[in-house]
Amino acid sequence: MLKMVFDITSKIYLVLRNLIILGISISVYSTTTQSAELTLDMTSYMYREVDSNDNFFMEDKSAPFLYSIGLRNWGDTKATSNTKSTNVGYLYTLEYSFGKVDYTSAGTGTMKKEYFKSRLEYYLSNNSLLGANDLKPYIGLGYRSLLDDSGFERSSTNHLGYDRVSQYYYIPIGAIWYISKNISLKSQYNYFIEGKQISYLNEILPNVYTVNPENMQRIGYGIDLTLRSKLNGKWSTYGFFRSWNIEASDVASCSALIYCYEPRNQTNEIGAGISYHF
Repeated sequence: MLKMVFDITSKIYLVLRNLIILGISISVYSTTTQSAELTLDMTSYMYREVDSNDNFFMEDKSAPFLYSIGLRNWGDTKATSNTKSTNVGYLYTLEYSFGKVDYTSAGTGTMKKEYFKSRLEYYLSNNSLLGANDLKPYIGLGYRSLLDDSGFERSSTNHLGYDRVSQYYYIPIGAIWYISKNISLKSQYNYFIEGKQISYLNEILPNVYTVNPENMQRIGYGIDLTLRSKLNGKWSTYGFFRSWNIEASDVASCSALIYCYEPRNQTNEIGAGISYHF
Protein backbone atom coordinates (compact mmCIF):
# COMPACT_ATOMS: atom_id res chain seq x y z
CA MET A 1 0.00 0.00 0.00
CA LEU A 2 2.82 2.41 0.92
CA LYS A 3 4.55 1.69 -2.40
CA MET A 4 1.36 2.42 -4.36
CA VAL A 5 0.79 5.73 -2.55
CA PHE A 6 4.41 6.82 -3.07
CA ASP A 7 4.36 5.85 -6.76
CA ILE A 8 1.18 7.86 -7.29
CA THR A 9 2.65 10.84 -5.40
CA SER A 10 5.83 10.74 -7.52
CA LYS A 11 3.84 10.63 -10.77
CA ILE A 12 1.56 13.49 -9.68
CA TYR A 13 4.61 15.58 -8.71
CA LEU A 14 6.19 14.88 -12.09
CA VAL A 15 3.08 15.74 -14.11
CA LEU A 16 2.29 18.92 -12.17
CA ARG A 17 5.87 20.17 -12.36
CA ASN A 18 6.04 19.75 -16.11
CA LEU A 19 2.57 21.21 -16.66
CA ILE A 20 3.64 24.31 -14.73
CA ILE A 21 6.82 24.64 -16.81
CA LEU A 22 4.86 24.12 -20.03
CA GLY A 23 2.15 26.59 -19.03
CA ILE A 24 4.62 29.32 -18.14
CA SER A 25 6.53 28.76 -21.37
CA ILE A 26 3.43 28.85 -23.56
CA SER A 27 2.19 32.08 -21.94
CA VAL A 28 5.57 33.81 -22.21
CA TYR A 29 6.30 32.72 -25.77
CA SER A 30 2.82 32.74 -27.26
CA THR A 31 3.79 35.64 -29.53
CA THR A 32 6.87 33.88 -30.93
CA THR A 33 5.47 30.56 -32.17
CA GLN A 34 5.99 31.65 -35.77
CA SER A 35 9.75 31.28 -35.24
CA ALA A 36 9.73 28.20 -32.96
CA GLU A 37 10.81 24.63 -33.68
CA LEU A 38 9.12 21.47 -32.45
CA THR A 39 11.89 18.93 -31.73
CA LEU A 40 11.95 15.14 -31.48
CA ASP A 41 15.14 13.25 -30.68
CA MET A 42 16.73 10.21 -29.06
CA THR A 43 19.75 10.20 -26.76
CA SER A 44 22.40 7.75 -25.65
CA TYR A 45 22.72 8.69 -21.97
CA MET A 46 25.37 7.82 -19.37
CA TYR A 47 25.64 8.94 -15.74
CA ARG A 48 28.61 7.78 -13.66
CA GLU A 49 29.65 8.32 -10.02
CA VAL A 50 33.09 7.75 -8.50
CA ASP A 51 34.25 7.79 -4.89
CA SER A 52 36.81 10.13 -3.31
CA ASN A 53 39.65 7.94 -4.65
CA ASP A 54 38.24 8.07 -8.20
CA ASN A 55 37.09 4.43 -8.02
CA PHE A 56 33.89 3.30 -9.73
CA PHE A 57 30.79 3.67 -7.54
CA MET A 58 27.72 3.39 -9.81
CA GLU A 59 26.53 3.99 -13.35
CA ASP A 60 23.26 4.55 -15.23
CA LYS A 61 23.06 3.92 -18.99
CA SER A 62 20.06 4.43 -21.26
CA ALA A 63 18.43 1.20 -22.39
CA PRO A 64 18.76 1.79 -25.27
CA PHE A 65 17.79 5.50 -25.56
CA LEU A 66 16.06 8.38 -23.82
CA TYR A 67 13.37 9.98 -25.99
CA SER A 68 12.68 13.73 -26.00
CA ILE A 69 10.09 16.20 -27.22
CA GLY A 70 10.74 19.91 -27.08
CA LEU A 71 10.04 23.43 -28.25
CA ARG A 72 12.76 25.99 -28.96
CA ASN A 73 13.46 29.31 -30.62
CA TRP A 74 17.12 29.89 -31.41
CA GLY A 75 16.57 32.87 -33.70
CA ASP A 76 16.81 32.17 -37.41
CA THR A 77 16.51 34.77 -40.16
CA LYS A 78 12.80 34.90 -39.31
CA ALA A 79 11.56 37.01 -36.38
CA THR A 80 13.77 36.13 -33.43
CA SER A 81 11.71 37.66 -30.65
CA ASN A 82 8.76 39.86 -29.81
CA THR A 83 11.14 42.85 -29.50
CA LYS A 84 12.13 43.30 -33.15
CA SER A 85 12.44 47.07 -32.67
CA THR A 86 15.28 46.60 -30.14
CA ASN A 87 18.74 45.04 -30.29
CA VAL A 88 17.79 42.34 -27.76
CA GLY A 89 16.22 39.01 -28.70
CA TYR A 90 14.56 36.50 -26.37
CA LEU A 91 15.38 32.87 -27.19
CA TYR A 92 14.59 29.65 -25.33
CA THR A 93 14.85 25.85 -25.13
CA LEU A 94 12.15 23.70 -23.53
CA GLU A 95 12.58 19.91 -23.46
CA TYR A 96 11.08 16.84 -21.77
CA SER A 97 12.82 13.42 -21.88
CA PHE A 98 11.92 9.93 -20.69
CA GLY A 99 13.12 6.36 -20.98
CA LYS A 100 14.53 3.31 -19.22
CA VAL A 101 18.08 3.01 -17.90
CA ASP A 102 20.29 0.14 -16.75
CA TYR A 103 21.76 0.67 -13.29
CA THR A 104 25.07 -0.92 -12.27
CA SER A 105 26.65 -0.52 -8.83
CA ALA A 106 29.89 -1.69 -7.26
CA GLY A 107 28.01 -2.82 -4.17
CA THR A 108 24.29 -3.30 -4.91
CA GLY A 109 24.17 -5.12 -8.23
CA THR A 110 22.10 -4.20 -11.27
CA MET A 111 18.58 -2.92 -11.90
CA LYS A 112 16.39 -1.52 -14.69
CA LYS A 113 14.57 1.71 -13.85
CA GLU A 114 12.93 4.77 -15.41
CA TYR A 115 14.20 8.32 -15.93
CA PHE A 116 12.20 11.51 -16.49
CA LYS A 117 14.09 14.71 -17.30
CA SER A 118 13.08 18.34 -17.97
CA ARG A 119 15.21 21.22 -19.23
CA LEU A 120 14.29 24.91 -19.56
CA GLU A 121 16.75 27.55 -20.80
CA TYR A 122 16.00 31.20 -21.50
CA TYR A 123 18.50 33.44 -23.31
CA LEU A 124 19.14 37.07 -24.20
CA SER A 125 20.91 37.62 -27.53
CA ASN A 126 21.45 40.23 -30.18
CA ASN A 127 18.47 40.69 -32.51
CA SER A 128 20.19 41.35 -35.84
CA LEU A 129 19.66 39.50 -39.10
CA LEU A 130 22.42 36.96 -39.71
CA GLY A 131 24.17 35.48 -42.70
CA ALA A 132 26.89 32.89 -43.32
CA ASN A 133 29.86 33.05 -40.93
CA ASP A 134 27.97 35.29 -38.49
CA LEU A 135 27.77 34.71 -34.73
CA LYS A 136 24.81 35.21 -32.41
CA PRO A 137 26.18 35.41 -28.83
CA TYR A 138 23.82 34.89 -25.90
CA ILE A 139 23.60 34.52 -22.12
CA GLY A 140 20.71 33.28 -20.03
CA LEU A 141 19.33 31.19 -17.18
CA GLY A 142 18.92 27.42 -17.11
CA TYR A 143 17.09 24.80 -15.04
CA ARG A 144 17.42 21.02 -15.34
CA SER A 145 15.37 18.53 -13.33
CA LEU A 146 15.67 14.74 -13.33
CA LEU A 147 13.53 12.12 -11.57
CA ASP A 148 15.27 8.78 -11.04
CA ASP A 149 12.17 6.63 -10.54
CA SER A 150 13.46 3.49 -8.85
CA GLY A 151 11.60 3.53 -5.53
CA PHE A 152 10.84 0.04 -4.13
CA GLU A 153 12.48 -1.71 -7.10
CA ARG A 154 14.78 -4.63 -6.24
CA SER A 155 18.32 -4.93 -7.56
CA SER A 156 20.01 -8.18 -8.60
CA THR A 157 21.41 -8.42 -5.05
CA ASN A 158 17.94 -7.79 -3.51
CA HIS A 159 18.71 -4.21 -2.44
CA LEU A 160 15.81 -1.74 -2.49
CA GLY A 161 15.99 1.20 -4.86
CA TYR A 162 14.79 4.71 -3.97
CA ASP A 163 13.53 7.72 -5.87
CA ARG A 164 15.92 10.62 -6.38
CA VAL A 165 15.20 14.12 -7.68
CA SER A 166 18.14 16.05 -9.14
CA GLN A 167 17.93 19.78 -9.88
CA TYR A 168 20.57 21.99 -11.54
CA TYR A 169 20.51 25.80 -11.73
CA TYR A 170 23.01 27.36 -14.14
CA ILE A 171 23.89 30.19 -16.52
CA PRO A 172 24.18 29.18 -20.19
CA ILE A 173 26.79 31.26 -22.05
CA GLY A 174 27.41 30.68 -25.73
CA ALA A 175 26.98 31.58 -29.36
CA ILE A 176 25.30 30.25 -32.49
CA TRP A 177 27.64 30.18 -35.47
CA TYR A 178 25.85 30.29 -38.84
CA ILE A 179 28.39 28.31 -40.84
CA SER A 180 26.35 28.55 -44.05
CA LYS A 181 22.79 29.28 -45.13
CA ASN A 182 21.62 25.87 -43.92
CA ILE A 183 24.14 24.79 -41.26
CA SER A 184 24.61 26.25 -37.79
CA LEU A 185 26.53 25.26 -34.64
CA LYS A 186 25.27 26.18 -31.16
CA SER A 187 28.11 26.01 -28.64
CA GLN A 188 27.33 26.55 -24.97
CA TYR A 189 29.15 26.56 -21.64
CA ASN A 190 26.95 26.06 -18.57
CA TYR A 191 28.21 28.01 -15.55
CA PHE A 192 27.00 25.94 -12.61
CA ILE A 193 25.22 27.90 -9.87
CA GLU A 194 23.84 25.15 -7.65
CA GLY A 195 22.67 21.56 -7.60
CA LYS A 196 20.12 20.04 -5.23
CA GLN A 197 19.72 16.28 -4.76
CA ILE A 198 16.76 14.88 -2.81
CA SER A 199 16.98 11.15 -2.01
CA TYR A 200 13.71 9.62 -0.79
CA LEU A 201 15.36 7.12 1.54
CA ASN A 202 12.90 7.65 4.38
CA GLU A 203 10.05 6.48 2.14
CA ILE A 204 11.86 3.17 1.57
CA LEU A 205 13.53 2.43 4.91
CA PRO A 206 11.91 4.66 7.56
CA ASN A 207 13.45 2.64 10.39
CA VAL A 208 16.96 3.36 9.09
CA TYR A 209 16.65 6.85 7.57
CA THR A 210 14.71 9.37 9.65
CA VAL A 211 14.61 12.00 6.85
CA ASN A 212 14.88 12.29 3.09
CA PRO A 213 18.33 13.92 2.81
CA GLU A 214 18.83 17.02 0.67
CA ASN A 215 22.40 17.46 -0.58
CA MET A 216 23.68 20.67 -2.17
CA GLN A 217 26.29 20.78 -4.93
CA ARG A 218 28.30 23.96 -5.52
CA ILE A 219 31.08 23.15 -7.98
CA GLY A 220 30.70 21.95 -11.56
CA TYR A 221 30.19 22.89 -15.20
CA GLY A 222 28.46 21.74 -18.36
CA ILE A 223 29.10 21.70 -22.12
CA ASP A 224 26.36 21.68 -24.79
CA LEU A 225 27.06 21.47 -28.55
CA THR A 226 24.38 21.19 -31.27
CA LEU A 227 25.01 20.98 -35.01
CA ARG A 228 21.85 21.73 -37.03
CA SER A 229 21.22 21.34 -40.77
CA LYS A 230 18.14 22.71 -42.54
CA LEU A 231 16.56 20.33 -45.02
CA ASN A 232 14.08 22.93 -46.33
CA GLY A 233 12.05 25.85 -45.02
CA LYS A 234 10.23 23.69 -42.46
CA TRP A 235 12.38 20.69 -41.52
CA SER A 236 15.84 20.37 -39.97
CA THR A 237 18.00 17.60 -38.57
CA TYR A 238 20.47 18.01 -35.72
CA GLY A 239 23.01 16.14 -33.64
CA PHE A 240 24.22 17.07 -30.16
CA PHE A 241 26.65 16.34 -27.36
CA ARG A 242 26.02 17.40 -23.75
CA SER A 243 28.17 16.84 -20.70
CA TRP A 244 28.05 17.68 -16.98
CA ASN A 245 30.93 17.37 -14.50
CA ILE A 246 29.82 17.90 -10.90
CA GLU A 247 31.94 17.65 -7.76
CA ALA A 248 30.83 15.88 -4.57
CA SER A 249 28.03 17.49 -2.58
CA ASP A 250 27.98 18.64 1.01
CA VAL A 251 27.22 16.08 3.73
CA ALA A 252 23.69 15.90 5.18
CA SER A 253 22.35 13.97 8.15
CA CYS A 254 20.17 10.99 7.22
CA SER A 255 19.62 9.83 10.78
CA ALA A 256 21.23 10.15 14.21
CA LEU A 257 24.20 8.00 13.15
CA ILE A 258 24.23 8.16 9.33
CA TYR A 259 25.42 10.95 7.02
CA CYS A 260 24.74 11.02 3.29
CA TYR A 261 26.36 12.79 0.35
CA GLU A 262 26.31 12.70 -3.46
CA PRO A 263 29.64 11.52 -4.97
CA ARG A 264 31.49 13.26 -7.78
CA ASN A 265 29.73 12.47 -11.05
CA GLN A 266 29.76 12.94 -14.80
CA THR A 267 26.90 12.88 -17.32
CA ASN A 268 27.36 12.41 -21.09
CA GLU A 269 24.59 12.61 -23.69
CA ILE A 270 24.99 12.00 -27.43
CA GLY A 271 21.93 12.16 -29.66
CA ALA A 272 20.23 13.12 -32.91
CA GLY A 273 16.84 14.42 -33.85
CA ILE A 274 14.55 16.17 -36.27
CA SER A 275 12.70 19.47 -35.91
CA TYR A 276 9.75 21.22 -37.55
CA HIS A 277 9.81 25.02 -37.97
CA PHE A 278 6.46 26.76 -37.40
